[in-house]
Amino acid sequence: MKKFFTIVILFILLTMSASAEIYPQTFVVSDIKDDVLVLVDYNENEWIWEGAEDYAIGDIVAAIMEDNDTITIYDDAIITLRYTGCLEGWE
Repeated sequence: MKKFFTIVILFILLTMSASAEIYPQTFVVSDIKDDVLVLVDYNENEWIWEGAEDYAIGDIVAAIMEDNDTITIYDDAIITLRYTGCLEGWE
């Protein structure tokens, strides 16, 4: 019985560590090109999001990101994006 619980716990831990994680991120809209938003994060990394909708340059947006189960951020994906405010005079 003890061996069974050990195997179950090991399986749960392996499953948890093998799944991608989500995390929040904040961006500023730095450019809009052909219905694609160019977003900049705090570290000046650029990201893109298709669907400019009513966004404008200088808008602050909050995102939920997925890390694709890798260490590097350069393959992370934006899952969802929401308007949260704007920066006056941003161009």
